[in-house]
Amino acid sequence: MKLLLTDATNALGRALEHELEREPFGLIALSSARPDWTDLGEVRACLDHQPPKLVINTLGWADRPDTAQCALIATSAATMATVCHERGIPMIQLSSYQVFGGDNKSTHAERDEPSPQSEAGRAWLAAEEAVNEALAERVVLRLSWLIDSHGNNRLTRLLQAIFENRELVANTRLRGAPTALSDVARVLVGVIKQISCGAQNWGVMHYASREACTEAEFVDRVVEVLRQLDTLPDTLSKGMETTDSLPSDEPVSAVLAVRRLRDGFGVQQRSWEPYLVPMIKQWLHDRTG
Repeated sequence: MKLLLTDATNALGRALEHELEREPFGLIALSSARPDWTDLGEVRACLDHQPPKLVINTLGWADRPDTAQCALIATSAATMATVCHERGIPMIQLSSYQVFGGDNKSTHAERDEPSPQSEAGRAWLAAEEAVNEALAERVVLRLSWLIDSHGNNRLTRLLQAIFENRELVANTRLRGAPTALSDVARVLVGVIKQISCGAQNWGVMHYASREACTEAEFVDRVVEVLRQLDTLPDTLSKGMETTDSLPSDEPVSAVLAVRRLRDGFGVQQRSWEPYLVPMIKQWLHDRTG
């Protein structure tokens, strides 16, 4: 089964490529002259030259996409969905909890109405709408807080702040389910395998790790791991400041129900805590190495 992974240069794309390379799939290798993914003609030519059986769209993905990435997220999804529809190719579109708004729900289900408050959330929602409108055979997968030892994400930003002795303020009301990028890659590979075997489970789905926590609880756990590793800077020995003031552009809850992915593909959620120590050790190694 030939797969087209549209972008393996961002953190999520790299994690997925790494996982897919260990599986019996044919990843389509694009030349250095990659197509303009927002140009219908170039995308048509690309898919005609090396027709995939499934497209996994990670274009523009970032933990905190900037304005240019937001534009790419929305436009490339619409272009890719149009071409996939013309050629009858199923598509997996990655999305984010950021499509939800400032409601007071503790957990967001797939059926909940999106109401994004940020530029990134609006871009993710535009991508979702384009894919849902163009394709019947699609999986739109929303993800919670993503963490990894590399790149720009909630964990690396926190570690950087700790070791640069910057002011550390954690929110006691923001809630999420920290989810390792490698865990997301595991889930996606499982979904792809079932699609390759003829599974017909399509639509909007969620994935997040098993345990939820507040931002402050997440910071506490990271600090605890650093203390256990005897690497906690002395400047943080007295702890951190907390706030309950909510930012205007972040959903109160990034906790996602995973019912459709579990029922349709048998996906089992994993805990995020076993991933945390290896990630922190790797970050520390990269920092000093």
